Amino acid sequence: MPKVLVMADSTCDIPADWVRQHDIRIVPTYVHFGQESLADDGVQLTREAFYQRLSVEAALPTTAAPPLGQAVEVLAGALRDADQVVAICAPAALSGIFNIFRLAAEQTDPARVTVIDSQMVTMGFGWQVMEAVRLAGQGATPAEIEARLIAMQPRADVYAALDTFEFLRRSGRVGWAAAFLGSFLQVKPLIRLHLSVVSSQGRVRTRERAFAALLDLAHQAAPLEQLAILHTANPDGAVKLSAALAGLRPPGRPVPIVEVTPVIGVHVGPNGLGIAIIRQNDPAE
Repeated sequence: MPKVLVMADSTCDIPADWVRQHDIRIVPTYVHFGQESLADDGVQLTREAFYQRLSVEAALPTTAAPPLGQAVEVLAGALRDADQVVAICAPAALSGIFNIFRLAAEQTDPARVTVIDSQMVTMGFGWQVMEAVRLAGQGATPAEIEARLIAMQPRADVYAALDTFEFLRRSGRVGWAAAFLGSFLQVKPLIRLHLSVVSSQGRVRTRERAFAALLDLAHQAAPLEQLAILHTANPDGAVKLSAALAGLRPPGRPVPIVEVTPVIGVHVGPNGLGIAIIRQNDPAE
């Protein structure tokens, strides 16, 4: 039976113990504070250190895809340890990582590498990685894994209640966010990532209303196949959100609380809350 390993970039936000347990090969993305380039690998840049620094830096840091050489190195190592590699990445529409993975495959052994655009970030992406790991463990081929993930993607959503529009607007990654100036910067935006598109789900004036709106969105999406609680330097809020959503927990499935990767935190800012879900049913049906 061919052995299949799964590779992903660090925006998948999979808990570190899951990465170790399932031998998932992670390629770190990067945050730049001025001329200082730090890998999102939990060593050069921890979540705690990043969000502390983000709150005091005058200039907004920037983000970058991993260098091609680093992607090649991780992929080559995976190919030494397996017959095939399924390499899953952040949305091509929002990042250059897909192209880096594609080039890395071309420079190693393209016949043995399947590159998949997750169309998601954080655990909306991570749940796809975990499904790929599960299928690989059952002996599925890369083509079968790819087909399953593509079928899964319409059921994946990330919803977030941000503390401010400011980081989203300043990042320049979401065109519509630039229009919210003046008093709009004082509201709490609700956003959705679905099939590579970031859209507004409304805005509220207080954190309490933002919290309630997240609960409503989660209940509207139920029943759930997978659920993860997300936050950006807001652990107390995440624990509260997890408790409030206890009734929606998929039976027998873990519900991790994940502090979102710095590469996403640059664009959304601190004190945010969110959920990453896989619905049981396709919302288009």
